[in-house]
Amino acid sequence: MTPSVEVERLQLADVDEVVVATARAFWPDPLFGYFARDHTHHHQFAPSMLRPVIADAQRHGEVWVASTARGVAGSASWIAPGDMPRSKGRDLRIASGALGAFVRGRNRANALRLLGAVDKHHPHEPHWYLALLGVDPRFQRQGVGHALVGPVLARCDAEGQSAYLETQKEENLAFYARFGFEEIRRIDVDGAPPIWLMWRDPVALP
Repeated sequence: MTPSVEVERLQLADVDEVVVATARAFWPDPLFGYFARDHTHHHQFAPSMLRPVIADAQRHGEVWVASTARGVAGSASWIAPGDMPRSKGRDLRIASGALGAFVRGRNRANALRLLGAVDKHHPHEPHWYLALLGVDPRFQRQGVGHALVGPVLARCDAEGQSAYLETQKEENLAFYARFGFEEIRRIDVDGAPPIWLMWRDPVALP
């Protein structure tokens, strides 16, 4: 990690900057690209889709933010054990935040089937759920992602809790494997980009 990076819990005043920085991490992105009509649409809808996910994590878990002298570098949104699956009310809040983008998107039916299949296979065991991790491309490969997931993974190990995530980028499998995550399933639906599900058991502390 670069010395100039600080990681701390999200403050309400920083939400807009955090949403924008996190959205930059998803350019390009196979799932968003499958859904977007074109490059302009991709850039427009990414923040509106991610904002309610970050807000939900802030209410039902923890959001960690990496900041530098050049601005926000990225964020990690975690849902606490016992708060998944989301209630219908929470799902509606997230869906309504992305409604404008969804209405104008393409491949909507396949996208819904894919997300439904992912939800169906969400583990029932207590765990911390990494709902969203994004690092602005300007700060990638500088240890920012490692710093963002570190606080909650350290808590998982200290408290004997497991962790779980999903990723739509195959290259992320090796990244998450460095933290002890293992692939448990790959979800494929009707030509949509695959999504990988990963699980991490806590590391026994000495």
